[in-house]
Amino acid sequence: MKRFLSLLLCISLMFAMTACGVKDNGEGTDDQQTESQSSEKKEGSGLVGITTSMYTNEGLAFMCDNIKEALEAEGYTAVIKDANLDQSQQTKDVEDFINQGAELIIIEACDSVGVKSALEMCKAANIPALSFNQILEGEVLELATGSVTSDNYQAGYEVGQEVAKQLNGTGKICILTYDVAFVCRERGDGFKKAMEENSGIEVLEVFDGVCTEDDALKKTEDWLQQYPDISAIFGNNTNCGIGIGAAMRAANKVDDILVANVDGQTADLKNMEDGALDITAVYPMRELAEETSAYALDILKTGKCSEDPHLKFSLCTQDQIEQYKEYWGME
Repeated sequence: MKRFLSLLLCISLMFAMTACGVKDNGEGTDDQQTESQSSEKKEGSGLVGITTSMYTNEGLAFMCDNIKEALEAEGYTAVIKDANLDQSQQTKDVEDFINQGAELIIIEACDSVGVKSALEMCKAANIPALSFNQILEGEVLELATGSVTSDNYQAGYEVGQEVAKQLNGTGKICILTYDVAFVCRERGDGFKKAMEENSGIEVLEVFDGVCTEDDALKKTEDWLQQYPDISAIFGNNTNCGIGIGAAMRAANKVDDILVANVDGQTADLKNMEDGALDITAVYPMRELAEETSAYALDILKTGKCSEDPHLKFSLCTQDQIEQYKEYWGME
């Protein structure tokens, strides 16, 4: 009997010692809690992918850099990838961001329609996508969590109105467009609308597909040979403005032909100073970068953001050069 009681006492002591090593609140051991906490993702510590159509463009680089800086100030890791006007490359870059576990992907699309497959991949991976700068429409836009753009149509229209004003409503015009990117298409459409409102203005040619300095230079050289009585040329962005300006200088036509574009970056203002560019619309790039950063942080924290702000451009002629040099911090 004594032996039985001793055995029972030993068993009871073993159960008591085991119980001391377990919390009775159901939360597990201290080591288990620490391991669980360390495995949780801290707010503001995830990856945000940023892909742009053309990082060599001063304005796009400016916006991407400022968005990256704003996100990193909040603790996120932001990575910029340049698609260099190649939509297939941009789609691959988005796929890379997805595979890296990005919390958000910010896209400045190369192609307003072609970007659809990249947005579909984001949707399938349950990763929010924020579109900025580029204009998306219909079912492509619906795939994005949010969009931040500016009013490119109005910018093109106001530039066109100023061109017509400086030509006194009479002249012959050539237009460079890049319709695969709807942001440029809208600019061109606005400009063409302004030309249609002036019966004394003849549009000699609209040439689509130009978005680089070299292409704009070559096409302008062709036009100068083909249309000796040309009055004005419109380019859809800064790259076109640089190319057109270079052709004007080479042909000694700076004082003879009116040149206009949309963007108003530092290269445009320099061209305006020496007469190679007469009219531009200044892109609200600082404001767009700020809005995109704010929208991105809202999405990261809440999963949603506000409606597209459609920011406004500012018309710039020779009289406003100094004002917009100050905007860009130029000497």
